[in-house]
Amino acid sequence: MDDKVSLLVPPLTRRGFLQGSLTAAALAGVAPIAATSVAGAQSSTPVSMQLGWFANAQMAGDFTAIGKGYFKDAGLDVKIAPGGPSIDPVGVVASGSTPIGNVASIGVLVSGRSRGVPLKAFASAFQRHPFAFFFLRESGIKTPADFAGKTIGIQGTARPLLDAVLAKYHVPREKVNVIIIGGTTTPLLTKQADVVTGWVINYAQNLPIQGKSDNFLLWDLGIRMYAYTYFTTDQVFATKKDMLTRYVSAAAKGWQYAKDHPDEAVDFVMKSTSGLDRDMELPTWKVSIPYVSSEATRQQGWGYMDPQVWTSLADTYHSLDQIPRKVTADEVMTNEIVLAAKTPKF
Repeated sequence: MDDKVSLLVPPLTRRGFLQGSLTAAALAGVAPIAATSVAGAQSSTPVSMQLGWFANAQMAGDFTAIGKGYFKDAGLDVKIAPGGPSIDPVGVVASGSTPIGNVASIGVLVSGRSRGVPLKAFASAFQRHPFAFFFLRESGIKTPADFAGKTIGIQGTARPLLDAVLAKYHVPREKVNVIIIGGTTTPLLTKQADVVTGWVINYAQNLPIQGKSDNFLLWDLGIRMYAYTYFTTDQVFATKKDMLTRYVSAAAKGWQYAKDHPDEAVDFVMKSTSGLDRDMELPTWKVSIPYVSSEATRQQGWGYMDPQVWTSLADTYHSLDQIPRKVTADEVMTNEIVLAAKTPKF
């Protein structure tokens, strides 16, 4: 997952989504990067799933579910459409072009729902968000309170997350110097920044500071979000629960197998995509594995989501004026599909 992906979205309106339907429909036509066999497709229900970013090993579970035939066994002909900087998975799904989408951060779903877009999350692959604040060990930073007087490099849309942390640790906004950076940790090494934001599972990008840095995971700081979360529209949720349940059941098997067989899982990713370096993808997936499980998934099953995470994030966004109204967990998420699918507990 490249750090250039937005953690938040610009103000969205229901009208804006409707106006973007034609564009979303066109984007949904991007050639899929993985599918079940043609033979399986003849007797299976076709289902497309729109990614929010380019495919890589961080989504190994779905590619494994395809490679192992789990979707086919569930009667589904699944095609995964790649994302990218010009593709908005929320817009694609909201337009009706594809029934299932996957977002890198649930903030976009909270934001959309607060503005009247009928979005519903039904499972999350990652149980903790890997967004973090990185700093060199020599910096003397021990807690986020030490951000005062420091230069912090962030991606353009990450300011609200920084503001939430500053508020929690009683650091006035005017006490930090904020600069905008891309998806890189280089500003730490060049001394342009004392702190930079990014994802801890971006192995290649974090390699230059490996062994020289520490980080504060956003989740551990109390600002909690899910990542790689599956969602649909209210209409699809109401009319195609059986399809969603079969999808989640098969995907869960893929994620469990990928966790237990990382080398084979990355092989499935490499066969389904192009332009990736296996030497980078394998360690990327290995550092991602701990994010797939939680106490909740060990008790309730893969994909399960704690409603309080959604409520807390909505409250945080509302306090920062990022959304026009508070969103309840019941509005924007459900565990009904995960529980119906009886996903494996791990």
